[in-house]
Amino acid sequence: MRRLLKHIAIVQFILSGSFTLLNGQARGSFEVTHISDISSVSDDMAPVIMNDGILFCSNRKTSPFITKKNLEGVRLYELYFAPFNEEGEPVSAARFAPGLVKDANIGPASITTDGNTLYFTRNLSEGRKLGRKQSNRLGIFTARRSGSQWTDITPFEYNNPEYNLSYPFVSADGRYLFFCSDMPGGQGKYDIYMCESLDGRWSTPASLGPEVNSNAAEIHPFLHSSGRLYFASDRPGGKGGLDIWYSNLAYGSWTTPVALDEPVNSEADDFAFYAGQGGLKGFFASNRRNFNDDIYSFASTIIRWSTCDTLQKNSYCYEFIEENALKQDTVKTGFRWEWDFGDGNRAVGITAEHCYAGPGIYDVSLDIVNLITGGIEKRQASYELEITDIEQPVIASPDTIRAGETLILNAGPTYLPGMKIDRYYWNFGDETVSTGLEVSKVYMLPGRYNIQLIVSSAPDARGVVREVCVCKDIEVSVNGN
Repeated sequence: MRRLLKHIAIVQFILSGSFTLLNGQARGSFEVTHISDISSVSDDMAPVIMNDGILFCSNRKTSPFITKKNLEGVRLYELYFAPFNEEGEPVSAARFAPGLVKDANIGPASITTDGNTLYFTRNLSEGRKLGRKQSNRLGIFTARRSGSQWTDITPFEYNNPEYNLSYPFVSADGRYLFFCSDMPGGQGKYDIYMCESLDGRWSTPASLGPEVNSNAAEIHPFLHSSGRLYFASDRPGGKGGLDIWYSNLAYGSWTTPVALDEPVNSEADDFAFYAGQGGLKGFFASNRRNFNDDIYSFASTIIRWSTCDTLQKNSYCYEFIEENALKQDTVKTGFRWEWDFGDGNRAVGITAEHCYAGPGIYDVSLDIVNLITGGIEKRQASYELEITDIEQPVIASPDTIRAGETLILNAGPTYLPGMKIDRYYWNFGDETVSTGLEVSKVYMLPGRYNIQLIVSSAPDARGVVREVCVCKDIEVSVNGN
Protein backbone atom coordinates (compact mmCIF):
# COMPACT_ATOMS: atom_id res chain seq x y z
CA MET A 1 0.00 0.00 0.00
CA ARG A 2 2.80 2.43 0.83
CA ARG A 3 4.44 2.16 -2.57
CA LEU A 4 1.27 3.26 -4.34
CA LEU A 5 0.66 6.17 -2.01
CA LYS A 6 4.24 7.30 -2.16
CA HIS A 7 4.78 7.25 -5.89
CA ILE A 8 1.49 8.73 -7.06
CA ALA A 9 1.70 11.43 -4.41
CA ILE A 10 -1.55 10.66 -2.66
CA VAL A 11 -0.11 11.11 0.78
CA GLN A 12 3.00 10.34 2.79
CA PHE A 13 2.26 8.10 5.75
CA ILE A 14 4.41 8.29 8.84
CA LEU A 15 4.20 4.90 10.50
CA SER A 16 5.99 4.01 13.70
CA GLY A 17 7.16 0.60 14.87
CA SER A 18 8.46 -2.38 12.96
CA PHE A 19 6.39 -5.00 11.13
CA THR A 20 6.30 -8.67 12.02
CA LEU A 21 4.90 -11.48 9.93
CA LEU A 22 1.46 -12.24 11.28
CA ASN A 23 1.08 -15.98 10.88
CA GLY A 24 -1.33 -16.59 13.75
CA GLN A 25 -4.37 -14.38 14.13
CA ALA A 26 -6.60 -14.13 17.18
CA ARG A 27 -10.13 -15.36 16.65
CA GLY A 28 -12.51 -12.42 16.70
CA SER A 29 -15.76 -11.52 15.01
CA PHE A 30 -14.43 -12.57 11.61
CA GLU A 31 -12.50 -15.40 10.05
CA VAL A 32 -9.97 -14.19 7.49
CA THR A 33 -8.67 -16.10 4.46
CA HIS A 34 -5.94 -15.13 2.01
CA ILE A 35 -7.27 -15.27 -1.59
CA SER A 36 -4.35 -17.08 -3.15
CA ASP A 37 -6.06 -17.78 -6.49
CA ILE A 38 -5.85 -14.12 -7.55
CA SER A 39 -2.77 -12.99 -5.65
CA SER A 40 0.42 -12.00 -7.43
CA VAL A 41 3.98 -11.10 -6.46
CA SER A 42 2.95 -7.47 -6.99
CA ASP A 43 0.36 -5.42 -5.11
CA ASP A 44 -3.34 -6.32 -5.29
CA MET A 45 -5.85 -4.19 -3.43
CA ALA A 46 -9.17 -2.30 -3.25
CA PRO A 47 -11.62 -5.18 -3.86
CA VAL A 48 -15.16 -4.18 -4.89
CA ILE A 49 -17.97 -6.75 -4.98
CA MET A 50 -19.92 -6.98 -8.22
CA ASN A 51 -22.76 -9.37 -9.01
CA ASP A 52 -20.57 -12.16 -10.33
CA GLY A 53 -17.10 -11.39 -9.00
CA ILE A 54 -14.80 -8.71 -7.60
CA LEU A 55 -13.14 -5.71 -9.19
CA PHE A 56 -9.72 -4.77 -7.80
CA CYS A 57 -6.49 -2.86 -8.52
CA SER A 58 -3.12 -4.41 -9.25
CA ASN A 59 0.26 -3.30 -10.56
CA ARG A 60 1.17 -6.82 -11.71
CA LYS A 61 2.96 -7.31 -15.00
CA THR A 62 0.54 -7.60 -17.91
CA SER A 63 3.17 -8.95 -20.28
CA PRO A 64 6.56 -10.62 -19.85
CA PHE A 65 7.97 -8.13 -22.36
CA ILE A 66 6.13 -4.87 -21.61
CA THR A 67 5.67 -3.15 -18.25
CA LYS A 68 3.70 0.06 -17.94
CA LYS A 69 5.46 2.62 -15.75
CA ASN A 70 5.03 6.29 -14.95
CA LEU A 71 7.69 8.96 -15.46
CA GLU A 72 9.37 7.99 -12.19
CA GLY A 73 9.68 4.40 -13.37
CA VAL A 74 7.01 3.05 -11.03
CA ARG A 75 4.72 0.31 -12.37
CA LEU A 76 1.19 1.56 -13.03
CA TYR A 77 -1.97 0.22 -11.44
CA GLU A 78 -4.80 -1.19 -13.53
CA LEU A 79 -8.24 -2.64 -12.84
CA TYR A 80 -8.75 -6.40 -12.81
CA PHE A 81 -11.84 -8.56 -12.54
CA ALA A 82 -12.04 -12.01 -10.92
CA PRO A 83 -15.28 -14.00 -11.33
CA PHE A 84 -16.70 -16.09 -8.49
CA ASN A 85 -16.46 -19.86 -8.69
CA GLU A 86 -19.16 -22.23 -7.42
CA GLU A 87 -17.96 -21.72 -3.84
CA GLY A 88 -18.23 -17.95 -4.16
CA GLU A 89 -14.47 -17.38 -4.22
CA PRO A 90 -12.82 -15.10 -6.83
CA VAL A 91 -10.62 -16.87 -9.37
CA SER A 92 -8.86 -16.30 -12.72
CA ALA A 93 -8.24 -12.55 -12.58
CA ALA A 94 -8.07 -10.72 -15.91
CA ARG A 95 -7.69 -7.08 -16.94
CA PHE A 96 -10.93 -5.12 -16.71
CA ALA A 97 -11.79 -2.66 -19.50
CA PRO A 98 -8.17 -2.09 -20.58
CA GLY A 99 -9.25 0.74 -22.91
CA LEU A 100 -10.26 3.00 -20.00
CA VAL A 101 -6.83 4.60 -19.66
CA LYS A 102 -3.40 4.79 -21.25
CA ASP A 103 -0.15 5.19 -19.33
CA ALA A 104 -1.75 6.33 -16.08
CA ASN A 105 -2.73 4.83 -12.75
CA ILE A 106 -6.34 3.71 -12.54
CA GLY A 107 -8.23 2.66 -9.43
CA PRO A 108 -9.58 2.25 -6.87
CA ALA A 109 -13.07 2.12 -8.36
CA SER A 110 -16.73 1.88 -7.40
CA ILE A 111 -19.68 0.74 -9.48
CA THR A 112 -23.37 1.58 -9.24
CA THR A 113 -25.86 -1.08 -8.15
CA ASP A 114 -27.20 -1.53 -11.68
CA GLY A 115 -23.65 -2.15 -12.92
CA ASN A 116 -23.86 0.55 -15.59
CA THR A 117 -21.74 3.40 -14.19
CA LEU A 118 -18.16 3.08 -13.05
CA TYR A 119 -16.49 5.66 -10.78
CA PHE A 120 -12.72 5.37 -10.74
CA THR A 121 -9.55 7.15 -9.69
CA ARG A 122 -7.10 8.12 -12.43
CA ASN A 123 -4.25 10.53 -13.00
CA LEU A 124 -5.62 13.74 -14.48
CA SER A 125 -3.27 13.49 -17.46
CA GLU A 126 -2.71 10.33 -19.45
CA GLY A 127 0.49 9.29 -21.12
CA ARG A 128 3.72 11.23 -20.80
CA LYS A 129 2.46 14.72 -21.47
CA LEU A 130 3.82 16.23 -18.27
CA GLY A 131 7.41 17.03 -17.50
CA ARG A 132 9.19 15.23 -14.71
CA LYS A 133 8.84 18.17 -12.34
CA GLN A 134 5.12 18.54 -12.91
CA SER A 135 2.65 16.77 -10.60
CA ASN A 136 0.10 14.55 -12.26
CA ARG A 137 -2.64 14.78 -9.65
CA LEU A 138 -5.34 12.22 -9.15
CA GLY A 139 -8.94 12.81 -10.07
CA ILE A 140 -12.24 10.96 -10.22
CA PHE A 141 -13.77 9.88 -13.52
CA THR A 142 -16.90 8.05 -14.61
CA ALA A 143 -17.54 5.65 -17.48
CA ARG A 144 -20.79 4.21 -18.83
CA ARG A 145 -21.38 0.62 -19.84
CA SER A 146 -22.36 0.13 -23.46
CA GLY A 147 -22.77 -3.57 -24.08
CA SER A 148 -19.41 -5.10 -23.25
CA GLN A 149 -17.59 -1.77 -23.57
CA TRP A 150 -17.06 1.18 -21.22
CA THR A 151 -17.50 4.54 -22.92
CA ASP A 152 -18.31 8.20 -22.26
CA ILE A 153 -15.38 8.77 -19.89
CA THR A 154 -16.16 11.97 -17.98
CA PRO A 155 -14.06 13.82 -15.36
CA PHE A 156 -15.68 14.65 -12.02
CA GLU A 157 -16.63 18.33 -11.99
CA TYR A 158 -14.67 18.99 -8.78
CA ASN A 159 -11.32 17.60 -10.01
CA ASN A 160 -8.52 20.11 -9.48
CA PRO A 161 -4.89 20.00 -10.70
CA GLU A 162 -3.80 21.60 -7.40
CA TYR A 163 -4.75 18.61 -5.24
CA ASN A 164 -5.88 14.97 -5.38
CA LEU A 165 -9.36 13.47 -5.43
CA SER A 166 -9.48 9.69 -5.18
CA TYR A 167 -11.03 6.57 -3.61
CA PRO A 168 -14.60 7.16 -4.88
CA PHE A 169 -17.48 5.16 -3.45
CA VAL A 170 -21.08 5.59 -4.61
CA SER A 171 -23.80 4.46 -2.18
CA ALA A 172 -26.12 1.60 -3.10
CA ASP A 173 -29.03 3.98 -3.74
CA GLY A 174 -26.84 6.25 -5.87
CA ARG A 175 -27.61 9.22 -3.66
CA TYR A 176 -24.20 9.81 -2.09
CA LEU A 177 -20.66 9.86 -3.39
CA PHE A 178 -17.81 9.55 -0.90
CA PHE A 179 -14.21 10.24 -1.83
CA CYS A 180 -10.90 11.31 -0.31
CA SER A 181 -8.81 14.41 -0.90
CA ASP A 182 -5.88 16.43 0.37
CA MET A 183 -7.61 19.67 -0.67
CA PRO A 184 -6.89 22.75 1.48
CA GLY A 185 -8.93 23.19 4.65
CA GLY A 186 -8.99 19.55 5.69
CA GLN A 187 -8.43 18.01 9.09
CA GLY A 188 -5.28 16.12 8.18
CA LYS A 189 -3.18 14.67 5.41
CA TYR A 190 -6.11 13.08 3.60
CA ASP A 191 -9.80 13.49 4.48
CA ILE A 192 -13.12 11.92 3.50
CA TYR A 193 -15.67 14.10 1.70
CA MET A 194 -19.23 13.50 0.58
CA CYS A 195 -21.47 14.80 -2.22
CA GLU A 196 -25.22 14.36 -2.56
CA SER A 197 -27.01 13.86 -5.86
CA LEU A 198 -29.39 16.80 -6.32
CA ASP A 199 -31.36 17.21 -9.55
CA GLY A 200 -28.89 15.08 -11.45
CA ARG A 201 -25.74 16.86 -10.21
CA TRP A 202 -23.40 16.32 -7.33
CA SER A 203 -23.51 18.91 -4.56
CA THR A 204 -20.42 20.79 -3.42
CA PRO A 205 -18.12 18.37 -1.54
CA ALA A 206 -18.56 18.51 2.24
CA SER A 207 -16.03 17.14 4.69
CA LEU A 208 -17.26 14.55 7.13
CA GLY A 209 -15.67 16.73 9.77
CA PRO A 210 -13.58 16.03 12.85
CA GLU A 211 -15.94 13.25 13.98
CA VAL A 212 -14.52 11.04 11.19
CA ASN A 213 -11.45 12.84 9.86
CA SER A 214 -8.31 13.32 11.93
CA ASN A 215 -4.88 14.88 11.59
CA ALA A 216 -3.77 11.56 10.09
CA ALA A 217 -5.04 10.13 6.77
CA GLU A 218 -8.49 8.68 6.12
CA ILE A 219 -8.90 6.71 2.89
CA HIS A 220 -10.97 3.95 1.23
CA PRO A 221 -14.49 4.95 2.40
CA PHE A 222 -17.21 2.31 2.09
CA LEU A 223 -20.82 2.92 3.18
CA HIS A 224 -22.61 -0.31 3.99
CA SER A 225 -26.35 -0.62 3.39
CA SER A 226 -26.82 -0.67 7.18
CA GLY A 227 -25.58 2.94 7.30
CA ARG A 228 -22.20 2.10 8.78
CA LEU A 229 -19.22 3.88 7.19
CA TYR A 230 -15.97 1.89 7.02
CA PHE A 231 -12.65 3.51 6.17
CA ALA A 232 -8.92 3.07 6.65
CA SER A 233 -6.75 5.36 8.76
CA ASP A 234 -3.27 5.45 10.26
CA ARG A 235 -4.51 7.41 13.30
CA PRO A 236 -3.42 6.36 16.79
CA GLY A 237 -5.46 3.71 18.56
CA GLY A 238 -5.31 0.94 15.98
CA LYS A 239 -3.24 -2.22 15.77
CA GLY A 240 -0.52 -0.60 13.69
CA GLY A 241 -0.02 0.91 10.25
CA LEU A 242 -3.30 1.42 8.44
CA ASP A 243 -6.32 0.04 10.26
CA ILE A 244 -9.98 -0.33 9.32
CA TRP A 245 -12.37 1.83 11.34
CA TYR A 246 -16.11 2.39 11.26
CA SER A 247 -18.57 5.12 12.25
CA ASN A 248 -22.36 5.37 12.27
CA LEU A 249 -24.52 8.36 11.37
CA ALA A 250 -26.82 9.21 14.27
CA TYR A 251 -29.08 12.27 14.29
CA GLY A 252 -27.01 14.03 11.68
CA SER A 253 -23.63 13.40 13.32
CA TRP A 254 -21.05 10.68 12.91
CA THR A 255 -20.24 8.61 15.97
CA THR A 256 -16.71 8.27 17.31
CA PRO A 257 -14.86 5.85 14.99
CA VAL A 258 -14.10 2.36 16.30
CA ALA A 259 -11.32 0.13 14.99
CA LEU A 260 -12.18 -3.41 13.94
CA ASP A 261 -10.54 -6.07 16.06
CA GLU A 262 -8.23 -8.88 14.98
CA PRO A 263 -7.99 -10.74 12.72
CA VAL A 264 -9.15 -8.04 10.26
CA ASN A 265 -6.83 -5.42 11.70
CA SER A 266 -3.23 -6.40 12.34
CA GLU A 267 0.19 -4.83 12.93
CA ALA A 268 0.53 -4.42 9.16
CA ASP A 269 -1.49 -2.20 6.79
CA ASP A 270 -5.16 -3.23 6.58
CA PHE A 271 -7.49 -1.24 4.35
CA ALA A 272 -10.15 -1.23 1.59
CA PHE A 273 -12.86 -3.05 3.57
CA TYR A 274 -15.88 -3.99 1.42
CA ALA A 275 -18.77 -6.05 2.81
CA GLY A 276 -21.66 -7.72 1.02
CA GLN A 277 -25.27 -6.69 1.50
CA GLY A 278 -25.74 -8.69 4.69
CA GLY A 279 -22.40 -7.60 6.15
CA LEU A 280 -21.42 -11.19 7.00
CA LYS A 281 -18.94 -11.70 4.15
CA GLY A 282 -16.64 -9.50 2.14
CA PHE A 283 -13.08 -8.59 1.25
CA PHE A 284 -10.26 -6.27 2.28
CA ALA A 285 -6.59 -5.71 1.50
CA SER A 286 -3.53 -6.14 3.69
CA ASN A 287 0.25 -6.41 3.40
CA ARG A 288 0.57 -8.82 6.33
CA ARG A 289 2.20 -11.47 4.09
CA ASN A 290 5.65 -10.63 2.72
CA PHE A 291 4.74 -6.92 2.81
CA ASN A 292 2.95 -7.10 -0.55
CA ASP A 293 -0.66 -5.91 -0.71
CA ASP A 294 -2.94 -8.92 -1.08
CA ILE A 295 -6.68 -9.43 -1.03
CA TYR A 296 -8.31 -11.33 1.82
CA SER A 297 -11.85 -12.53 2.34
CA PHE A 298 -13.63 -12.38 5.66
CA ALA A 299 -16.65 -14.22 7.00
CA SER A 300 -18.44 -13.32 10.19
CA THR A 301 -18.18 -15.79 13.06
CA ILE A 302 -21.18 -14.14 14.70
CA ILE A 303 -24.03 -16.63 14.92
CA ARG A 304 -27.49 -15.33 14.09
CA TRP A 305 -30.42 -17.58 13.31
CA SER A 306 -32.50 -16.66 10.27
CA THR A 307 -35.65 -17.63 12.18
CA CYS A 308 -35.90 -17.62 15.94
CA ASP A 309 -38.94 -18.13 18.21
CA THR A 310 -40.24 -14.99 19.86
CA LEU A 311 -39.91 -15.09 23.64
CA GLN A 312 -43.25 -16.00 25.20
CA LYS A 313 -44.35 -14.67 28.53
CA ASN A 314 -45.32 -17.24 31.14
CA SER A 315 -48.84 -16.77 32.47
CA TYR A 316 -49.98 -18.24 35.77
CA CYS A 317 -53.52 -16.84 35.62
CA TYR A 318 -56.56 -19.08 35.17
CA GLU A 319 -60.34 -18.89 35.02
CA PHE A 320 -62.10 -21.59 37.03
CA ILE A 321 -65.50 -22.92 35.94
CA GLU A 322 -67.25 -26.02 37.26
CA GLU A 323 -69.89 -27.09 34.74
CA ASN A 324 -71.84 -29.24 37.16
CA ALA A 325 -72.08 -26.32 39.54
CA LEU A 326 -73.39 -24.09 36.73
CA LYS A 327 -76.31 -26.46 36.29
CA GLN A 328 -77.23 -25.86 39.92
CA ASP A 329 -77.97 -22.20 39.39
CA THR A 330 -79.81 -21.91 42.68
CA VAL A 331 -78.55 -22.73 46.13
CA LYS A 332 -80.55 -22.71 49.32
CA THR A 333 -80.31 -19.48 51.26
CA GLY A 334 -77.52 -19.66 53.81
CA PHE A 335 -75.01 -21.36 51.48
CA ARG A 336 -72.43 -20.14 48.96
CA TRP A 337 -69.98 -21.47 46.38
CA GLU A 338 -66.35 -21.04 47.36
CA TRP A 339 -63.14 -21.94 45.52
CA ASP A 340 -59.99 -23.07 47.30
CA PHE A 341 -57.04 -22.54 44.92
CA GLY A 342 -54.60 -24.66 46.89
CA ASP A 343 -52.13 -21.84 47.53
CA GLY A 344 -53.82 -20.32 50.58
CA ASN A 345 -56.19 -18.16 48.54
CA ARG A 346 -59.96 -18.54 48.17
CA ALA A 347 -62.69 -16.86 46.11
CA VAL A 348 -66.48 -16.81 46.22
CA GLY A 349 -68.66 -17.66 43.21
CA ILE A 350 -69.48 -20.46 40.81
CA THR A 351 -66.77 -19.03 38.49
CA ALA A 352 -63.55 -17.36 39.59
CA GLU A 353 -60.24 -16.00 38.27
CA HIS A 354 -56.94 -16.42 40.04
CA CYS A 355 -53.23 -15.80 39.34
CA TYR A 356 -50.62 -18.04 40.93
CA ALA A 357 -47.21 -16.83 42.00
CA GLY A 358 -45.42 -19.40 39.86
CA PRO A 359 -45.19 -23.01 38.74
CA GLY A 360 -46.24 -25.80 41.06
CA ILE A 361 -48.84 -28.49 41.84
CA TYR A 362 -52.01 -27.14 43.43
CA ASP A 363 -55.06 -28.96 44.88
CA VAL A 364 -58.06 -26.95 43.68
CA SER A 365 -61.57 -27.51 45.06
CA LEU A 366 -65.07 -25.99 44.83
CA ASP A 367 -67.03 -26.18 48.05
CA ILE A 368 -70.54 -25.38 49.23
CA VAL A 369 -70.01 -23.44 52.45
CA ASN A 370 -72.56 -23.03 55.21
CA LEU A 371 -72.86 -19.32 55.90
CA ILE A 372 -74.01 -19.88 59.46
CA THR A 373 -71.36 -22.33 60.59
CA GLY A 374 -68.68 -21.42 58.06
CA GLY A 375 -68.09 -25.12 57.51
CA ILE A 376 -68.01 -26.99 54.25
CA GLU A 377 -71.42 -28.49 53.64
CA LYS A 378 -70.39 -30.36 50.52
CA ARG A 379 -67.32 -30.60 48.22
CA GLN A 380 -68.68 -30.11 44.72
CA ALA A 381 -65.38 -30.75 42.86
CA SER A 382 -61.72 -31.41 43.54
CA TYR A 383 -58.79 -31.84 41.18
CA GLU A 384 -55.01 -31.38 40.91
CA LEU A 385 -53.65 -28.47 38.85
CA GLU A 386 -50.05 -28.66 37.65
CA ILE A 387 -48.54 -25.40 36.36
CA THR A 388 -45.27 -25.42 34.41
CA ASP A 389 -43.28 -22.77 32.59
CA ILE A 390 -43.13 -22.67 28.80
CA GLU A 391 -40.25 -24.78 27.56
CA GLN A 392 -37.93 -22.14 26.11
CA PRO A 393 -34.77 -20.12 26.75
CA VAL A 394 -35.72 -16.97 28.63
CA ILE A 395 -34.32 -13.47 28.21
CA ALA A 396 -34.86 -11.62 31.48
CA SER A 397 -34.31 -7.89 30.90
CA PRO A 398 -36.07 -4.54 30.69
CA ASP A 399 -37.98 -3.89 27.46
CA THR A 400 -36.65 -0.36 27.10
CA ILE A 401 -33.42 1.42 27.97
CA ARG A 402 -31.70 4.70 27.19
CA ALA A 403 -28.75 4.93 24.82
CA GLY A 404 -25.50 4.78 26.78
CA GLU A 405 -27.00 2.93 29.75
CA THR A 406 -25.94 -0.57 30.74
CA LEU A 407 -28.48 -3.24 29.91
CA ILE A 408 -28.32 -6.42 32.01
CA LEU A 409 -29.63 -9.59 30.38
CA ASN A 410 -30.08 -12.83 32.29
CA ALA A 411 -30.92 -16.32 31.05
CA GLY A 412 -31.47 -17.74 34.54
CA PRO A 413 -35.24 -18.31 34.13
CA THR A 414 -34.60 -20.56 31.10
CA TYR A 415 -36.81 -23.67 31.31
CA LEU A 416 -35.63 -26.57 29.16
CA PRO A 417 -36.26 -29.76 31.15
CA GLY A 418 -34.02 -32.66 30.25
CA MET A 419 -31.47 -30.44 28.48
CA LYS A 420 -27.98 -30.19 29.95
CA ILE A 421 -27.08 -26.63 28.98
CA ASP A 422 -23.48 -26.07 27.93
CA ARG A 423 -23.55 -22.51 26.56
CA TYR A 424 -25.64 -19.34 26.49
CA TYR A 425 -24.86 -17.31 23.35
CA TRP A 426 -26.20 -13.77 22.91
CA ASN A 427 -26.53 -11.89 19.62
CA PHE A 428 -27.34 -8.24 20.36
CA GLY A 429 -28.60 -7.37 16.88
CA ASP A 430 -25.84 -4.85 16.16
CA GLU A 431 -23.05 -7.21 15.02
CA THR A 432 -21.86 -7.83 18.59
CA VAL A 433 -22.17 -10.97 20.69
CA SER A 434 -21.42 -12.34 24.13
CA THR A 435 -21.66 -15.60 26.06
CA GLY A 436 -22.68 -16.41 29.61
CA LEU A 437 -25.66 -16.85 31.89
CA GLU A 438 -25.75 -13.11 32.60
CA VAL A 439 -24.29 -10.48 30.28
CA SER A 440 -24.27 -6.70 29.95
CA LYS A 441 -24.63 -4.55 26.86
CA VAL A 442 -24.45 -0.82 26.11
CA TYR A 443 -26.20 0.51 22.99
CA MET A 444 -24.86 3.88 21.94
CA LEU A 445 -27.43 4.48 19.19
CA PRO A 446 -31.20 4.64 19.67
CA GLY A 447 -33.42 2.23 17.81
CA ARG A 448 -35.04 -1.19 18.08
CA TYR A 449 -32.65 -4.13 18.47
CA ASN A 450 -33.66 -7.77 18.13
CA ILE A 451 -31.71 -9.79 20.68
CA GLN A 452 -31.29 -13.52 20.18
CA LEU A 453 -30.45 -15.99 22.95
CA ILE A 454 -29.17 -19.30 21.61
CA VAL A 455 -28.87 -22.08 24.16
CA SER A 456 -26.71 -25.11 23.33
CA SER A 457 -26.59 -28.43 25.11
CA ALA A 458 -23.57 -30.54 25.88
CA PRO A 459 -23.10 -33.39 23.35
CA ASP A 460 -25.10 -36.49 24.19
CA ALA A 461 -23.80 -40.06 23.98
CA ARG A 462 -24.07 -39.91 20.17
CA GLY A 463 -22.32 -36.53 19.99
CA VAL A 464 -25.54 -34.69 19.12
CA VAL A 465 -25.83 -31.09 20.30
CA ARG A 466 -29.28 -29.56 20.77
CA GLU A 467 -29.78 -25.82 20.18
CA VAL A 468 -32.80 -23.65 20.91
CA CYS A 469 -33.25 -19.95 20.10
CA VAL A 470 -35.57 -17.19 21.31
CA CYS A 471 -35.55 -13.50 20.45
CA LYS A 472 -36.77 -10.31 22.05
CA ASP A 473 -36.95 -6.69 20.89
CA ILE A 474 -35.31 -3.99 23.01
CA GLU A 475 -36.19 -0.33 22.46
CA VAL A 476 -33.27 2.04 22.97
CA SER A 477 -34.32 5.68 23.32
CA VAL A 478 -32.37 8.92 23.47
CA ASN A 479 -33.81 10.31 26.69
CA GLY A 480 -35.95 7.47 27.89
CA ASN A 481 -38.82 8.60 25.66
